[in-house]
Amino acid sequence: MSRRGTWGRLGLRGRLALSIGGIVLAICAVFFVAARHELSELSGVIRQEEVEEDPRSESEAVRDQEPHLEPIQDAQDDMEKTFLVAAALTLGVALMAGYVVASRTAAPLRRLARTAAAVDAGDLTPRIGGNPSAATEVRVLAEAFDHMLDRLDEAFSRQRRFVSDASHELRTPLTAIRGQLEVLGRSEHVDPEEVRHVEQAVLTETARIERLVEDLLALARLDEGQALERREISVGVFLRRLAQADPGEVLVGELPEGVFEGDPDRLAQVIRNLLSNARRHAGASGSVAIGASSQRGRLAIWVDDDGPGIPETEREAIFDRFYRSESARDRHSGGSGLGLAITRSIVESHGGRIWAEGSPLGGARIIFELWGFRCAEGSNGPCD
Repeated sequence: MSRRGTWGRLGLRGRLALSIGGIVLAICAVFFVAARHELSELSGVIRQEEVEEDPRSESEAVRDQEPHLEPIQDAQDDMEKTFLVAAALTLGVALMAGYVVASRTAAPLRRLARTAAAVDAGDLTPRIGGNPSAATEVRVLAEAFDHMLDRLDEAFSRQRRFVSDASHELRTPLTAIRGQLEVLGRSEHVDPEEVRHVEQAVLTETARIERLVEDLLALARLDEGQALERREISVGVFLRRLAQADPGEVLVGELPEGVFEGDPDRLAQVIRNLLSNARRHAGASGSVAIGASSQRGRLAIWVDDDGPGIPETEREAIFDRFYRSESARDRHSGGSGLGLAITRSIVESHGGRIWAEGSPLGGARIIFELWGFRCAEGSNGPCD
């Protein structure tokens, strides 16, 4: 029990040094035993030869041979002393070398332990860093650990921004509701018209809160990676039905006739979000169009509008959570800033990608691309 405890308290340096020392000691012992065995056999051979050559009795011959065997015995004694000294020196050098090698090997692991302790204390900034002289396995471990910390740091930063933005978005309508109710509460003689005005304002802000909460729940479900309910979807029928269900007029361009595998409910949410976003930026009298094309198994679906467009510097940022472009800063005309973030999450969960560019109508075009499209047999539409 005490041996296990002592060995368990030893660090990597002590264990490796003792292991190397033990191996060297075992090798020295093997060579020592082998050398003694060879000298003993040599002495026996000499005795046997002397006995065979001497006609006297064996006991007398062996007794007369003893002076002749003294050099062999002296050589054996000298060999033993020399071997013991060399073995002791070799063992000492081996222990020192093992300790040095173990120290160099354990240095990255000690940095790893210190970094892990700092991370456990809440500091995600320390990194192990690469050491070209370290072993390949240690470098791989350090790089993997630093990469994990980078992702953790990024995830926590996104979470903090998300919580901050969500709190800000919820605070605004709640403040408006509270202000309306306080104004109504201070009125001594309440006008029915004023009551209806406050009611309408409160209902509007409540609807905004409900939409925001629904979007937050949708993002939470997407972040959890809920399984998609994939089914075969006919592109033409699917997009035309969504265009007809939109409250505004949607121009439908050419659509490839074919099918692909996807979650129809999630993808319908994508299309509705894109149509709603395009309608909001195009305005009541603006134009919104939807179209699609296919190429080598890829299906690209886009939504166009003739609104103010999206500057190139903002085309990637519009898919961030709670992001609103300068043209959508008005909370009465702009959304919560989660629609396109939800859209990107759904598209990426299908293994696709989404981006923004200029539209032929003069505004913005949002395109998302999916894999696995199959053209219908005998299709006459734009199907490659």
